[in-house]
Amino acid sequence: MNLIKFCATSAALLLLCSCDKNDVVLAFNTQDASARTFFLESSLNVLLPEDSANAAESMQSHIKVRSTLNMLVPYDNGSARFEMKVDSVEYTSDKRSVEEFRNIEKLVSIQHFQFKLDSDGTVSDPVVEDAEIKLGEDDIDLVKLFLKIQPVLPAKPVAIGESWERMVTIPGANSVTTVYKSFTLEDVMLHDGAQIAKIGMNLKYKEEPDSTSDLHMESQGFIVGSGSVLFDVSHGAVASATLEINGDLNVKDIVAQDSIPNMHVIQKIKMRSEL
Repeated sequence: MNLIKFCATSAALLLLCSCDKNDVVLAFNTQDASARTFFLESSLNVLLPEDSANAAESMQSHIKVRSTLNMLVPYDNGSARFEMKVDSVEYTSDKRSVEEFRNIEKLVSIQHFQFKLDSDGTVSDPVVEDAEIKLGEDDIDLVKLFLKIQPVLPAKPVAIGESWERMVTIPGANSVTTVYKSFTLEDVMLHDGAQIAKIGMNLKYKEEPDSTSDLHMESQGFIVGSGSVLFDVSHGAVASATLEINGDLNVKDIVAQDSIPNMHVIQKIKMRSEL
């Protein structure tokens, strides 16, 4: 009887110690073939500098995209290839006409893209399905928006308060932007029966001019951003994410021989998903 009590007590203590450790395994479950609906939203506020001849100006725009994520091919190593198909687009701006609204919505609505997703959230080989789509510097690029806010998870279990850093490359038309991201596991909670991890996210990168484009945009120092991610640990997917990015840009129009220095840009990106 004493031996049975000892074994039962030891098992309970072992379970208690295991729970107190609070290490969490964060991974995307790419084996779940269920389609997910993604809501991606971005607002852009551009502040033009004030000079002796002109007062300070601003431009605001807002876009909401609803899309469906489907798994195409699962791989043995836990990664998979996915397709993101755009379902609907809504765009507004205080400096564009209604006709321009419709043209922008049309261009975004055909930006269906595929990508490979590793279990840690690393995205590789993002490709827009319509090879005829050629995006300019001032066009809305869904792939870039998605890659900016997409979290990258640690390679090992982490406890609350632990941090990790990852470098992400975001391809452009003729260039690649290197983004430095850092994350911190801030909390773990239960919501509707699912384990949810709250992750703090920070990033920084430099905007480099594209020599092949007539519109050159170059950042002064680093463009920085911060936000948070709610990661559904139980289902291995992002439940929601927010990100705010700030930076100063120098813009030069080669054709018009015009330039705008010290243009301040504030971009807010939101993403959420549901089965």
